[in-house]
Amino acid sequence: MNPSASRNLLEEFNINAAHVTEVRRLLQTLTRQDAGQGKKIYMMASAGRGEGKSTICALLAIISAKIFHRRTLVIDGDMRRPTLHYLLGLPQRPGLYDALHRFQPLEIVTRPTPLSTLFAITSGRPANIGEAYIDDEFGALLEEVRPQYDVIFIDAAPVVPVVEPLLMAEHVDSVLVVAMAGRTPLMLVRRMRQLIDPILPKVSGIVLNNAVEGLPYYYDYRYYGYEQPIPKRIRTTARSSGPSGDSSGGPHVRDRGSDGGGTSD
Repeated sequence: MNPSASRNLLEEFNINAAHVTEVRRLLQTLTRQDAGQGKKIYMMASAGRGEGKSTICALLAIISAKIFHRRTLVIDGDMRRPTLHYLLGLPQRPGLYDALHRFQPLEIVTRPTPLSTLFAITSGRPANIGEAYIDDEFGALLEEVRPQYDVIFIDAAPVVPVVEPLLMAEHVDSVLVVAMAGRTPLMLVRRMRQLIDPILPKVSGIVLNNAVEGLPYYYDYRYYGYEQPIPKRIRTTARSSGPSGDSSGGPHVRDRGSDGGGTSD
């Protein structure tokens, strides 16, 4: 059984939870950073599996819809090892695979959720994994959904093992990279850095999970009265862009807390 199968983020959502607060701050940072630039399609990327990418992607979508009241679409772009349907409690198919191969129209594969402003396209179940992704069709799909939503999040497959995420990145506005401190091998991070070099201008920031050292005691949520375990830390490095799109003023590093539990990829 997939370890994510028993975890439905919509059912367990708690607006006062530490990890919800921190993902909310991440979304606020992106909103401020990208204001006036017309960015609305964000892709989550990681070097390998098990770094929390899918959980963060799903939480961003839930918080965007539930707290920010934005019409939000989340897409499971990992047709090899999909997770989003577990995290949102949705059927896996029909989904993205069916839309790309025109087995089902877009309106059929776009599913409503218990939140009136949140919609999802799950992965579908490919007959042939190697031929599941069609780049032209994916680009056309994003162009079709772009005017229908305020923000769109895409959970892509890990960058190093497969080529699809780099192809998908050409069609999105922004990329967020997720890494797990103490788990992601440095060699894997370096390889990812080489691979994403062509799309580096699109990288808006890095989310580092499990960074447990280096913060003073008053970052502990219990210091402020929250009934939460001592959180693990997520460090988010956001790129600041000027009107030309180039980085200006250097990176901004923000320390963020997680829920302290394991996250699925």
